[in-house]
Amino acid sequence: MTPLYLRIASEFKAGNEITTKKIRSIYASSNNHTKITVDFLLRAKAINKTGRKEGAFSIYVLQQDAYEKTVELDNKSKRYRAKTNRHVKCDVKELMKTHNPLILKFNTLLAEVRQ
Repeated sequence: MTPLYLRIASEFKAGNEITTKKIRSIYASSNNHTKITVDFLLRAKAINKTGRKEGAFSIYVLQQDAYEKTVELDNKSKRYRAKTNRHVKCDVKELMKTHNPLILKFNTLLAEVRQ
């Protein structure tokens, strides 16, 4: 799953105005996660603060090459992220083989009970 800042940079067109309220409503992210995302985009210079406000929310404008700038800063910051244990996580194929059939069986049993 791609990070929220990459999704914003790729899905919005250049020149679009965004606020933290708009990000929270579209992506259903928490207030803290939205603030961190906006800070990352500001550091990458992918968005600029307009100085205007919509209620209590600041308005930001997406820049022309926002996606490229965001990817560049993301690649620079990758080496500082905490390493995860790759043996603990299960990949998508394993998830589909183990969890999905169990969920399907549960749903069929639940449907039988409801009838």
